[in-house]
Amino acid sequence: MKKLIIILVVTLSILFLGAPYFTGKVAETETLKLVEKINQSPTEYGSAEVLSYDRGVRSTSARYKYTPPIAFAALFEEFGEIIYACESSHGVVGIDYQCSLEGESSYSKFVAEKLDGKDPLSLFGSISALGGLSQTIALDEIKDVEVDGVMLSFPKAQISIETDTNATHFELSGNSAPFEMQSNGQKLSVGEVKIAGDFEKIADALFTGDMLMTLDHVNTVSPLGETSFKGLSVLSGASEQGDTLSSKIRFSVKEVIAAGLPFQTVEDIDFELDFVGLDKQSVIEYQAFAQQMQRDTLRSLESGSEPQLNPAELMPILEGMLKQGLEISSKINAKLDSKPNNIALDLKLLESLTLAQMSLFMTNPDEALKKLDVSLDASLDKILVDTQPMAAAFIAQSPLVAAGSDDYALNLKLGEKIELNGKKMSFSELQVLVFSSLPF
Repeated sequence: MKKLIIILVVTLSILFLGAPYFTGKVAETETLKLVEKINQSPTEYGSAEVLSYDRGVRSTSARYKYTPPIAFAALFEEFGEIIYACESSHGVVGIDYQCSLEGESSYSKFVAEKLDGKDPLSLFGSISALGGLSQTIALDEIKDVEVDGVMLSFPKAQISIETDTNATHFELSGNSAPFEMQSNGQKLSVGEVKIAGDFEKIADALFTGDMLMTLDHVNTVSPLGETSFKGLSVLSGASEQGDTLSSKIRFSVKEVIAAGLPFQTVEDIDFELDFVGLDKQSVIEYQAFAQQMQRDTLRSLESGSEPQLNPAELMPILEGMLKQGLEISSKINAKLDSKPNNIALDLKLLESLTLAQMSLFMTNPDEALKKLDVSLDASLDKILVDTQPMAAAFIAQSPLVAAGSDDYALNLKLGEKIELNGKKMSFSELQVLVFSSLPF
């Protein structure tokens, strides 16, 4: 028993004494891999250079230089060379690091002259020997700093990214504190911002997962009046179902206030856009096309030549997305002067479409509509419409609209059968009603 205890103590001692060296070695390997990966695509990501790397048993000191891609060079021209130093401490299962900018750059002069030498920007994180990396960029609050005659303020903010060792899974989080700015009789007030995301890489530049951003408010006050957006929220997401993908976008605003709006109140704006049954391979090809187009454009900027773009290459990719079962739906709801108003559009492909068949919608619409199932539902508050002269002149008199006791409604179904507000009709009859409703 005593021998077992001794062996255990010795083993743990070796582990805790040797682990920092091992984690430092792993961190060095992963760091050099990251630098190499950046330098493989300098046109897109710029280039990185290790100026020095001094790895000890329990700590490491390193200096790096980063050169942005030429497309963004102008943004960093006044900044000067981007050189930063990192200090890391080695633990049992990973390292913790903290980096700071250095050198005689415009930014360092700004910090020295305007911020009493206290750099508000910091970069820190950790690298695990078990796999995974976390990185946080943080900004301390800056208040009332004069730059070229303008008083600037920035809130306390940070953004963090965690990823696995293969860089296929990412978790994103960030926040920004409320802040205000005033200049020349104008005032800007921005509320708390939060962002969160969870992504899984399934192909180059193609991810599934969700991202949510919320903004408490944005208010501006000027001699012309006040503009305010309260309770903003944006949600986007994608998921994988075998050979297809689904994606969604949600955008909402609790309240809008602005001079010149034709309504006393604008509240509870909600917008939704959904895609179901997107062909995954076509989306992957589209992402590859978009990436290549971006590379070609950046290279042309480097060489000073005109980008050679060929939109025809995109056509077969888009055609690949027009497959049977594709569904697209959108909704928008809003309370205008406390009255509910709603519009919804849904489309489903009953058969796959080719680009050549698009001409059928002009030459033989009855046959083309057999490939689709389309539904449009709209409901606008009657009192609200009647108080708006232009809207009332168009909507209230339109043969496409059914007037109810509380609202003006439009219910249109297109497909093998056509219905308008519950009445079946032919496409030619619908055409007549559409043209007769136009204001010219």
